Amino acid sequence: MGLSWKINSHYTALGDSISVGIGSSDPCGSFVQRYSILLEHTLYKTYHLSNFSKKGFTTHDVLASIELPSVRKSLMNSEIITITAGGNDLIKAGKRYLLKKEEVELLQTLKTCQRNISAILKNIIRMKEKGRKSYIIRLTNIYNPYHKWDLSYKWVNLFNAHMQTFENYPNVKVADIYSLFVGREKELLSWDSIHPNNIGHKMIAQAVYGTGFGPLYPHFD
Repeated sequence: MGLSWKINSHYTALGDSISVGIGSSDPCGSFVQRYSILLEHTLYKTYHLSNFSKKGFTTHDVLASIELPSVRKSLMNSEIITITAGGNDLIKAGKRYLLKKEEVELLQTLKTCQRNISAILKNIIRMKEKGRKSYIIRLTNIYNPYHKWDLSYKWVNLFNAHMQTFENYPNVKVADIYSLFVGREKELLSWDSIHPNNIGHKMIAQAVYGTGFGPLYPHFD
């Protein structure tokens, strides 16, 4: 006798081009779709995926997006939420640095990212507490698309150190994709050297999947 699948669980993805699937030529698309498939095969549930990610989104854009009624409704109904944000903030700050050669631009961006991501999480947690439904939030840290630029490692690592502190929030875990990509950029990035290729998206999905499901489904951890 086969296992029956439950229907109508919800998964909401927020973020930037990584969640959109830029760089992938596979029909599965982004890591979001791959992660959804992994969820379904592990938890025996069919997930309704709502992906509100946009190419070029910064942490500010993601924060603004959660005020939209459609996004809030989706978040309220979702037991799985993933967020990718911060890469575009640092890319823009890096370009400004190259013009002015002032690291204060990068420091300010780091502080802004921390403030915005904190606000994103607090807003989601607040609305989820009202709904009283079990849920998990999964963030990713960031890899370094400018791996040939020595200074970039300093700021990517500082950003990721801040990201790790968000695991202090309830139901939040951070998937480490930096460690997966470092030294393997040629293998895992697409032709533009910025976005993950098919293999890169697959590895991000597996990294997020590897953070487990507790406290949602602790017996699967």
